[in-house]
Amino acid sequence: MSDPTVPLLPILLGAAAIALYLAAVIFAIVQISKSSELNSTERSIWIIGVVLAPVWGAIAWYALGPHPFGLRVSRNLP
Repeated sequence: MSDPTVPLLPILLGAAAIALYLAAVIFAIVQISKSSELNSTERSIWIIGVVLAPVWGAIAWYALGPHPFGLRVSRNLP
């Protein structure tokens, strides 16, 4: 007879990865909505970007968003 149990480690690692992913996306959305440096249009665009492309949108927010850990993209581009 074969053992019908499912290995637990892959399930736990998958659940941890999903939880970390969701936490990063939710954190990005909360930080965007709290940002006082963005007007409502910019805030909406950032949130739509994070919702429609969660991985790339969240990475872009962390890299370029107006917060202490990100770079500030100048609004006065020529």
